[in-house]
Amino acid sequence: MLIIQKGQQNELVLNINNNSRQEFNTYTLTFVHALSQESKSYVVNTNNPAEYAENDRYCEIVLNLQVAGQDLNYEGQYQLQIFGNGTTLVFTSLCRLVGTTEKGNEFIQYISPDEDNSNYIYIQD
Repeated sequence: MLIIQKGQQNELVLNINNNSRQEFNTYTLTFVHALSQESKSYVVNTNNPAEYAENDRYCEIVLNLQVAGQDLNYEGQYQLQIFGNGTTLVFTSLCRLVGTTEKGNEFIQYISPDEDNSNYIYIQD
């Protein structure tokens, strides 16, 4: 599982299919929050050394979440899918966003005090 820091520049070290790297000019990183299903996408240009670097074993993708409006909103688990040139799925993983303050966008969780319903978690809309 990848750990992403909110509001920071994150360097993701990934093993994206080594044989197919040369075909792709861009990678689209799509994050889907597990609970809210909010989806955000980021495009990384493989020709830009500030965003992408590679060697024989792995690649490094720089995900800059310091830009206003580009940050992920909710703390917790995200499904990450990476598409080469926007269409070809080359990588999928889970990641976790940490370091949020979530003012105004928070989820409030209520766990039922009833022993028979203790497995239910209620989420405020």
